[in-house]
Amino acid sequence: MEIRALRYYLAVCEYGTMSRAAEALHMTQPALSRQIAALERELGCELFERHSRSVTPTEKGLYLRRRAQEIVGLADQTAADFTHDEGIVAGDIHIGAGESVAMRQIARHIAQFRTRYPQVRFHLHSAIATDSIERLEHGLDDLVVLMSHPDNDRYEHLRLQPTDAWGIIMQAGDPLAEQEVIGPADLADAPLIMPGRSWSGDGPTGPLGAWFGEHRRELDVVATYNLSFNATMLVREGVGRMISFEGLTATGGDTGLEFRLLYPPAVSIIDVVWKRNAPRSRAVQLFLDSLQA
Repeated sequence: MEIRALRYYLAVCEYGTMSRAAEALHMTQPALSRQIAALERELGCELFERHSRSVTPTEKGLYLRRRAQEIVGLADQTAADFTHDEGIVAGDIHIGAGESVAMRQIARHIAQFRTRYPQVRFHLHSAIATDSIERLEHGLDDLVVLMSHPDNDRYEHLRLQPTDAWGIIMQAGDPLAEQEVIGPADLADAPLIMPGRSWSGDGPTGPLGAWFGEHRRELDVVATYNLSFNATMLVREGVGRMISFEGLTATGGDTGLEFRLLYPPAVSIIDVVWKRNAPRSRAVQLFLDSLQA
């Protein structure tokens, strides 16, 4: 399977038609169609459903698209690492992270690092912990920022000083908005929107599972989420109250939303992790050195 063929395949996925993809690739449509057909023969399956004016990936095509993005991304990153003179610190640093105000600390380091090494480019990929770890294992990200992840000892890691505090986002008119803090019993038997990484079919897990304690069986979880922006739309429409980290969503004022901290406090520790003994570019190593300084 050639990288070039995967690039062709990703272009067709992006543009939705052979003709538009061929135009973007500066090749003829018949030539592109032959390349896609050859890839399908090689893999022994149809990758696209053909419609009158468009194509859409099949189920196996969707799987290939994800893998192709990883393979092509890794190839591009590897090539970039070899294109710079050794006397110049340049290249790309890929960082995966969940949503957290701790990213302000990472952003501060990035700003300082860019002042010293302006030819280094940073790429941020927001994702839940499982996806970030997968990208780290496949070499797509150089380091990831994780909150209360149970397997950090598998990796080199640096614990950041801030912690993320959990709280409740609710509509401004919610009776709980009259309280300064929210306890476990306050959330029992009312619609609740939970972060997916902290919920299993048996109840809340991790720091939130410990916080709910004996009330964990009384929860009415109506939805889960991975990133918070869309979940706040559910809060706005009255679907339920949302458990989220402090500082991720604008609340108060004329936002129509309010935030209250959980009490007793529920916090998540924050770690920057990277693979042990993995080869890395000079730019990545210098950035890791700056984080640990």
